[in-house]
Amino acid sequence: MHTSAVTIRSKASMKSTAVGVLYRNHHFTVHKTSGNWHYITDKNTGVKGWVSGSYVYRDVYMCLD
Repeated sequence: MHTSAVTIRSKASMKSTAVGVLYRNHHFTVHKTSGNWHYITDKNTGVKGWVSGSYVYRDVYMCLD
């Protein structure tokens, strides 16, 4: 399933308040992960919030330790 936009939420829950929209071509930074949720900053809009890991993926995961 491909989606063109994902709701950015205030908390790591589908029932939490929507704070923005992450569109497919937007770049974002992942700050932390909680379960299947990622706390991100949308680099295009500056919006910070949680997105479901079901809808976003990183091309490369890196360990910096």
